[in-house]
Amino acid sequence: MPRIKVEVESTIGSSIGRHGGPESTEHDAPSRAGGWPVGEGCAQDTLGEDGRSVRTMVLMQDPARPGDEVSAWPVAVLHLSDGRLDLDEVVCVAEAEPFVDLVDLADLGRWHAEPAAWAAALGRLSPGSTCQVMGCGSRKEADRLVADAQHTYLQLTGCMD
Repeated sequence: MPRIKVEVESTIGSSIGRHGGPESTEHDAPSRAGGWPVGEGCAQDTLGEDGRSVRTMVLMQDPARPGDEVSAWPVAVLHLSDGRLDLDEVVCVAEAEPFVDLVDLADLGRWHAEPAAWAAALGRLSPGSTCQVMGCGSRKEADRLVADAQHTYLQLTGCMD
């Protein structure tokens, strides 16, 4: 799985985390109430079709402060619409022990991390935003989106081989 660096802009608590079940371990849910922290930010060294860095949401073991850099891997992509524009937000998990088995869209269900949970987190991270989740794509789609945006960034900066 390719890793990306995410510059976090804001962090909130979430309901995301494995709670109980036959295969649960001490790493499945944080000791604090609720779920794991979720941060929103931008994938570094990317340039999307809109001319901005690729937007990301990251499931983290510990909260991050604005400006912190988090190493993560993409697991899905949320297809969003605000009524005027369609946009994509890459869903990632931070490199941390609790998340080693969270690698693709199919894994999100057992973590209570369905698109609705990410949409709820996004609504809290971006108050006043009216984005609705129109669909959710696989890790392969997220990887392609990030790879294309990295390629565009490298072309623009003249850093291509």
